[in-house]
Amino acid sequence: MKNRYFLLEEPGKFRLVEEELIPSPEHLVVRISRCGVCTGELMDWYVARKVPYTPGHEIVGEVIEAPPDSPFREGDIVFVHHHAPCMECDYCYRGEYTSCPTWRSSRIYPGGLSNYILVPPEIYNADTFVIPPGVSLDDAALIEPLGCSVKAVRKARISPFDDVAIIGLGFMGLLNARLSSLYARSVVGFDLLENRRRLCLDGWGCDEVYHPDDYDVSRKFQVVIVGPPFEEAIRFALRIADRGSRVILFAPLPPGHNISFEVFNLYFNEISILPSYSAGPDDTRMALRYIESGKVRPSLLITHRFPFHMTPDAYRTAGENPDAIKVMIDIEP
Repeated sequence: MKNRYFLLEEPGKFRLVEEELIPSPEHLVVRISRCGVCTGELMDWYVARKVPYTPGHEIVGEVIEAPPDSPFREGDIVFVHHHAPCMECDYCYRGEYTSCPTWRSSRIYPGGLSNYILVPPEIYNADTFVIPPGVSLDDAALIEPLGCSVKAVRKARISPFDDVAIIGLGFMGLLNARLSSLYARSVVGFDLLENRRRLCLDGWGCDEVYHPDDYDVSRKFQVVIVGPPFEEAIRFALRIADRGSRVILFAPLPPGHNISFEVFNLYFNEISILPSYSAGPDDTRMALRYIESGKVRPSLLITHRFPFHMTPDAYRTAGENPDAIKVMIDIEP
């Protein structure tokens, strides 16, 4: 079958490729319907380490071909994770799915910005599932990012006695705020942009919002989820962390960028710093349950939509337009 996909040759430079896609008998073939623009794919240093490659992993699509021994059939609408664990190693037994060597090495081909993808057995057996009736294609495409929020909130161990700070109120920050609000005593959001602060107050979980420069840091939080991949954001998170608190690092700094902190303060105040990277099969299934219940509807945060052939414009909008919260790409048949 003829396949078209976008190849990212260097940060910001896309090329449309056409080729014959030849699946093996073991592959699940999925025609992509939607692909969200992930904020992680807007970090130039991050994508520069991977180019050339085809981005896109916030996806949903229709099964076109399925191996007879798979649980899928032609016509199924499916969520597909771009990585999946083996479910049989020590990491998997401990629930540390993103540390599993199979999770790290598995991948879809060529990527979500494509008409069709090939899904290998390790992915369709562990973290691919049929979307139930009533769940929109847009919400289904956003199961993966919501799963990342599910994992972060789970690691934070939020209780009704916790006040939670969400640093950064873009798409992922808003999902983090909404999920946190289901469990916390209160949620306070921080962002440099007024439109994002307003949005979090409008049904996305925040009880209060602040520009970081306007906040009295003597008021502390028991959970801090810091999203922006900047040293200043992490330092601010540590300034507002209470004794016995959990600070969740939701995004990395570039390689070689270090941050110093006073171990004495962390130790005697028992402040835990916990990275939260991607999501595993338990998290994506929980994300679907949140969507089905109506407690979280990530599609409501879609602010911009582009057809497949305008993918470069979609990424440019996501990276440069301050009004863009979530950009969705409709993949043309």
